[in-house]
Amino acid sequence: MQFLVSLFFKFCDTWLPIWLRPRHILDLRQRAGAWKRVRAEHLAKHPACEVCGRTTNLTVHHIFPVSIAPELELVENNLITLCETPCHFMFGHFFSYHCYNKDVRQMARNFRAKMSRRKCTKFR
Repeated sequence: MQFLVSLFFKFCDTWLPIWLRPRHILDLRQRAGAWKRVRAEHLAKHPACEVCGRTTNLTVHHIFPVSIAPELELVENNLITLCETPCHFMFGHFFSYHCYNKDVRQMARNFRAKMSRRKCTKFR
C-alpha cells in the first residue's frame, strides 16, 4: 500500500491521506489532562529549542505523530522541544506539515554543534 501511496505523493514518502491512516479512538478529556502534564514536565526538563536555543514561543513536537503512533503520544523519547518558528516547521516537518522527520533529534544536535563551531567575521 505504501508503494501505491508513494506513486501519488512523491513529495513526501511519509505522508498518508487521512482515509489511509490507522484509525484509533482517543478519549479527548483524558488525553487533554495527560498531555498538559507531560508537556509541562517536558518543557521543565528541556526549556529551550533543541535546534537554535530560543527560549520563547516553544512547542513540544512529537517525533512520530500521534496520528501514526498513538501509543507514543505521551512517551518522553518521542518528544523534542522546538521553537514554533522556524525550527518546528523546518526540522520537525521538512517544510511540509504532511511530513515528519524521524531523525529530528540527531539533526538538531548536528545543527547546534555546527553553529557553535562556526567562525564569525564581525562588521567594522
